[in-house]
Amino acid sequence: MKKIIIILIIVVLLVILGIVTPIVFFKNDVIINVNTSLKTNDFINKVSLGNFESKTVDTSKIGKREVEIKVKSIFGITKKYIRTYQVLDNIAPTIEGKSEVVVYQGDTIDLLKDVKVQDNYDKYIKPTLDGSYDLNKVGEYNLKYLAKDTSGNEASLDLKLKVIAKQSPEVSRTSKGYAIENRNGVTYINGILIANKTYALPKNYGNGLTKETEAAFYKMQSAAKEDGLSLKIVSGFRSYQDQVIVYNKWVNRDGKSVADTYSARAGHSEHQSGLAMDLNWISSKFENSNEYKWLQANSYKYGFIMRYPKSKQEITGYIYEPWHYRYVGLELSKELYNNGNWITLEEYLGIDSKYK
Repeated sequence: MKKIIIILIIVVLLVILGIVTPIVFFKNDVIINVNTSLKTNDFINKVSLGNFESKTVDTSKIGKREVEIKVKSIFGITKKYIRTYQVLDNIAPTIEGKSEVVVYQGDTIDLLKDVKVQDNYDKYIKPTLDGSYDLNKVGEYNLKYLAKDTSGNEASLDLKLKVIAKQSPEVSRTSKGYAIENRNGVTYINGILIANKTYALPKNYGNGLTKETEAAFYKMQSAAKEDGLSLKIVSGFRSYQDQVIVYNKWVNRDGKSVADTYSARAGHSEHQSGLAMDLNWISSKFENSNEYKWLQANSYKYGFIMRYPKSKQEITGYIYEPWHYRYVGLELSKELYNNGNWITLEEYLGIDSKYK
């Protein structure tokens, strides 16, 4: 009889203990990426006979961390638990830099000078360069920018380095004094690739939008999306042969003199350069859209210029095209933006745009 009483007492005590103390079932390993949302809820599978305090857990630092979780029974008794969790960083840095650099034979250059590295955790990561090259030897060198964060995540970006022979001291210059260079049939003025009615590209030039142009567009597209607007490329790169077909179509419809006001002859189209694109709607009505107004105010912030502004047909050789944008890089785009009163490349460089 005593044994039965003792057993009953033990059972009652266990029941009381179970009521007073909540039963908590924790998850095993909690591993999370740095700066990612984590709550105490993520540590618990189930709580019986009680509830727990839900709160945000700090994931701002990498390493093994601890969090205190408070669980309250149905009788209001609180018990504290310490749980560990692991904060990792498995996101690679991002690299921004030129995809192609041209330098004269024998000159010196710091290829890492304008390279930018961003990371979700490390504040500063110094980029490095992978590959060998010889600035005293003419040729093309395929290199890579590299960046590695403290967690070992690596990123790379291709760089094509072209070492070219120095030109003759007698260099042709524009009316504003900028040097006109011809590199393998491509005209560069003050280092800017030019394709207009005066200066043509070789038939075999180009194979798509340049990586730098494409990356800048996607960044601009994302920014517009945050403002509730949609930007899309309706015509990007066009080859020499593509332009032959496009130009001839308009000549057959409107005649050569009219077609020349809005369509480029093959070799003279900026689309072949891989630096230009038509956005959203190829129509003068595009200027009435919110996307157009956004581009007018913001495109220069991403390295783009409106290539054929209103009232400048005599300068550019083409009618007003509110949809046509050209990538020139951040520094030049800010100059040409001119507080919304776009300066054309022809005006800036002191060149014309006329078929010979």
